[in-house]
Amino acid sequence: MKFSIVLPIHNEEENLRYTLKSIFDLQPDEVIAVLDNCTDHSKQMLEAYTRQINFRGRLQLLEVKEIPKEWNYRVAYLFRHGYHVARNDAILTTAADIVLDQNVKRHIREFGRDDVKIISFGLIPYPLDRIYFARKLISLILPRSTFSGVFLFSKKAWLETEREEDAQRVLRAQDTLMFRSIRRVYRARHVWTHSLHLRSRSNESKFYYSRGMVSYQVTHRSDLFVFLSSMVYLHPKMFAGYRHAKRMKIRQVR
Repeated sequence: MKFSIVLPIHNEEENLRYTLKSIFDLQPDEVIAVLDNCTDHSKQMLEAYTRQINFRGRLQLLEVKEIPKEWNYRVAYLFRHGYHVARNDAILTTAADIVLDQNVKRHIREFGRDDVKIISFGLIPYPLDRIYFARKLISLILPRSTFSGVFLFSKKAWLETEREEDAQRVLRAQDTLMFRSIRRVYRARHVWTHSLHLRSRSNESKFYYSRGMVSYQVTHRSDLFVFLSSMVYLHPKMFAGYRHAKRMKIRQVR
């Protein structure tokens, strides 16, 4: 099956040394790199690598300086800018700091044979952290709540189900919005893989605080659910972020 890969890049030349091979080894028909104010050699590395391997697909380099003022979250715009220009219905999202598991190929080959329109692929953080183990535990208890920021999805299903005004409004978790939008109408699936996420979380408190805000704005979780989740993750900042978003009455998305 022909598919496109979309990845935003902001000064990622160090990570690209480790991740480019895994991206192109999947044999995509198209790679769309959304270059976000890059001042390093990321663009040159991409061009040199595709020449080196004699890449027969299409490489699109989309350079972005400023984003439209309607968008709250820059990453949400960057991804969707890439989605809109993709020439294939099947799109795989990734990031410059992710080494993709080649077993993803099997799911790409089989994509579209049933009513599944979005698949999320679980990541292994490097180095390992407690968030990974907590997510694995939660996936056993609540499998529908499990998804990751690496997705294979149908462009047609995305255009049909996600409202642009919601994507413009989110403050974080643009991937959660897309996953939930498609899952409302079509079947979704989560698969744990051995894909490696090379960027460690330097500020866990900030990460959990933003997850709490997302639980209010995007996923519409109850107080009890977020409180229990913060206990599982051993981080009260998650509940604090949720309560803050609720008090501020941050505008929710659908």
